[in-house]
Amino acid sequence: MEIRQLQSFRAVVREGSFTAAAKKLHMTQPAVSLHIKALEEELGTRLLDRDGRGVRLTDAGTVLLEAADAALANLQEAARRIEELQAPERGTVVLACGDTVALHLLPPVLTRFRKQHPLAEVQVRNEGSRAILDMLLNREADLGIVTRPPWLDPALWSRTLLEDPLVLVLPRKHPLAERKRVTLRDLQGEAAVMLAKPAETRALIDRGLRAAGVELTVVMESGNLEVVKTYVAGDLGLSIVPEMCLTGTDRRRMAVRSLPGTLPARRIAVVRRKDRSPGLLTTGLLKLLAEHFTAQAG
Repeated sequence: MEIRQLQSFRAVVREGSFTAAAKKLHMTQPAVSLHIKALEEELGTRLLDRDGRGVRLTDAGTVLLEAADAALANLQEAARRIEELQAPERGTVVLACGDTVALHLLPPVLTRFRKQHPLAEVQVRNEGSRAILDMLLNREADLGIVTRPPWLDPALWSRTLLEDPLVLVLPRKHPLAERKRVTLRDLQGEAAVMLAKPAETRALIDRGLRAAGVELTVVMESGNLEVVKTYVAGDLGLSIVPEMCLTGTDRRRMAVRSLPGTLPARRIAVVRRKDRSPGLLTTGLLKLLAEHFTAQAG
């Protein structure tokens, strides 16, 4: 078995087709097909079943995928550690986080990191929390910053950075904007612009609304909180958003009301694999994150 063959096999499984795998690997589809054929001939069994809907793993394919994941991950980890041994300050840290964290939380931390490690590179990859956890499990990122879900894979280590309250935002001309105190019950049936599913923050909001017996009339959804805020300011509906995402400008163009004791705050956590030893740069970034949010809490 060759490394490129295992990479092609894993890509076909993950991407769901030979065409998508070839695009992902910057290869031709016939080359990917030859890799899979060579593996099947060497092992003497089919690894994938093909049909009109894509590809499915056979039992043998499932066994090989587990071994391929482990082998490729070990090779990647070895390459990273060797690179750090040769030039520890010239390495790369892959940090996966959502748009809101990247815009509102990371800038001061990354500024300090750049001053301490001017030769290092930080790759910030913007994804939703669930995709970030998958990236960590697949060893595609060194660190992730997520809205921590109720359950976390035991292969992952996490540390809560801050508790981020959920708040109500209203168009300035909305009738509820005239009140100093608003409860969840007051929102029953109201037109709302919400963060799109399946974002973990949206799931947290929906769980809180269900527990309170409140149902909003969702008229628009967006995967980007900046879009949600713009639509609320444009009088398209109210919303419930993380307090973290609100700027001074947002507070001038919208009415902001707390919802004390009704919705749980979302827990923003930094996450990494337990079995992936953090190098100099990853350790440095973890330390700066901890210091920054401890100072904010104080």
